[in-house]
Amino acid sequence: MEVVLGYVLGVASVLLILLVVRTRRTASPPQLSAVVRDGRESERDRTLAELVEVVTELGEEIAQLTFDPAAPDVRPESLADYRRALDSYGKAGDALDGRDLDRVRQQLACARNALVRLDARAHGLPVPIDVSRAARDRGRPIPYPFQTKRFSYSGSNERSYLIPIDWPEPGRAAITEVTRNGTGLTDFNSVLVPAEEAKPNTVGFHQLQGNGRARFHLATVPDSHHAPTHLQIVPSGLQPDTGSWTVRLHPLSEAVELLREYQGTGSEVLVHRSNAPAVLGIHIDTSRSWEVEYRCLRKHRRGERCMFSRLGTLIYGSSDASLRSARFCGHGLITVTAAQPARWSLTVTPERPTGSALSGLRQRLGI
Repeated sequence: MEVVLGYVLGVASVLLILLVVRTRRTASPPQLSAVVRDGRESERDRTLAELVEVVTELGEEIAQLTFDPAAPDVRPESLADYRRALDSYGKAGDALDGRDLDRVRQQLACARNALVRLDARAHGLPVPIDVSRAARDRGRPIPYPFQTKRFSYSGSNERSYLIPIDWPEPGRAAITEVTRNGTGLTDFNSVLVPAEEAKPNTVGFHQLQGNGRARFHLATVPDSHHAPTHLQIVPSGLQPDTGSWTVRLHPLSEAVELLREYQGTGSEVLVHRSNAPAVLGIHIDTSRSWEVEYRCLRKHRRGERCMFSRLGTLIYGSSDASLRSARFCGHGLITVTAAQPARWSLTVTPERPTGSALSGLRQRLGI
């Protein structure tokens, strides 16, 4: 009886919070101050205006959730995350009214973390531990990234961040687009955090130095042995880094299409859609090691095995200008991993029939 009563009260409180959320969505946003410097808005006012939009979009996202807190088979953990998202959304709105920008960011991160956990559980994925809440409960809060939109984060090169991964397409790999400016070097890793006090296990490792942009493949099962739960962003080097970074997560459907030729710099994620076997060539100019990986997406005949059913190395090199090539099956995912300012060109050449294959074709055609 007590369990049932507690459940009913829990659902009732969630529905009450949801009513508050919808009421807040119809309310007017806080008025920006009239402070003007040199004929322009102050930086604080611009930040406040951005946060008003972020909080509004978060409220709309929560209102559109398909999660039903009153469903008879709802899991207590999911209900708790749902309530936490609603509660943090309400606190973010209150912080906006009080113009407390740091608290707005903190509550937005808490709400976003709860929604990521809710989505992961709904799709049967590893549920990211809310390490920021756990650290805060122990009196050791960690920095929150600034988030203007879903799947978009930014932060400083002077500190480390651990961000739960919000997969654009749950259960599928994604693309991590990184833009960095400033001195030093920053690691952008995907990690698995199995428990609150556990050391993160690195699944994918990437770096970006100085000013630059790169698009990395954010792998999950089956291209990696484990499904990562967090992005770990860490400045590297003995000297404190300066500047900032921005990370955006994209679905694999936004990979660059490789037809016959594509020129690029640094790291990139591409897709080749032709089913015909071909030769992939790369001309690259760099002073550091580089790698081209390939995952076959072509439907092979029964009994025909492909060594690239998972993402694997197709071509690689160490340094200097290189011109190399390798045969590949055709339709598939292609990633280029190279440090800035590497410049490269990919070309796709149709595979020429071998002598035996050509004679067999002539025999079938009667010529």
